[in-house]
Amino acid sequence: MNGMLDIIKSDKTPVTIRNNILQLSDAPDIVIEGDGDKYIGYEHIGGAYSGTQKYVIEERDELFADYIAEMTGNGVFLDLACGDGCLTVPCAKHGIKIIAGDISNTMMSILQERARQNGILLDNVLLCRINALDLPLKDNSIDCVVANSVLHLISNPQKVLDEIYRILKPGGKFICRDDAPGKKDEPDAEHEKDNQMYFQIVNEIYSSYWKELGVLGITAKKYSWKFDRDTACRNMFKSAETEFIKRSTPYFNRLVDMFLPRFLGRGFSDQSGVPDDLHKAVCERIISVTRNKYGELFDTVGYHGFENDILITCYIK
Repeated sequence: MNGMLDIIKSDKTPVTIRNNILQLSDAPDIVIEGDGDKYIGYEHIGGAYSGTQKYVIEERDELFADYIAEMTGNGVFLDLACGDGCLTVPCAKHGIKIIAGDISNTMMSILQERARQNGILLDNVLLCRINALDLPLKDNSIDCVVANSVLHLISNPQKVLDEIYRILKPGGKFICRDDAPGKKDEPDAEHEKDNQMYFQIVNEIYSSYWKELGVLGITAKKYSWKFDRDTACRNMFKSAETEFIKRSTPYFNRLVDMFLPRFLGRGFSDQSGVPDDLHKAVCERIISVTRNKYGELFDTVGYHGFENDILITCYIK
């Protein structure tokens, strides 16, 4: 794999391979109890994470992939917590060398299917089951890292940043993407009414769900949602550069295509501590009541919006 195997630092001999994924960690898929570091992995979520769009390559991911490929050049890019491949797959179109790592074999299987359905080869991609808290990679070995939507799932995000810094070469780049809501045209009155109804139904479902679970002593799992990544990184890295990508693409997401499949599949991280059988029983009652209340509207209502602008911050070691 073009020298990428030389970067691997593993005490596992021999390294096993499952579904073309190197098994470089024996860590559990999820740890939400105990006194040590805790984290939420998405092995139990699988295809629920992106609803009916799990194999679609979104424009915003392609734009970000273009930037990543340019920054990586002839080096090696680590897509840390690559999940279902929303970034790995469009990056692979550029032919750059990629190590795609996640704690979930299931999510990386979806990554492979996403690539297959879009006719994208993964010849330069090394898929690895890894733990972000203890990366099995050598010091100063990686040119670019992205850790998209993962720091908030870990109780000790600074430990992940320390690992990222360790494996980056001098001059290496830790690239982060944030949504930057721009000034958009307001939806027309009809769409605004639809949006209000969409949020009304979503809020009813979610509040009823957690109200029922709360009576049973089950609460949402949340870790580092308020972690100040930018301050932490600016204190660690030598410098930082930013780039802004303006966007205004309109979109429409139906409740039954996006929110509902993810919700029913325990696809939101705060649902991770809910026992599966209890989750299914509560969902069955809530969805039945809600569907009866709203009738045909339940299957047609959705959210009309405009894609957020993209703010990219590149921290340089």
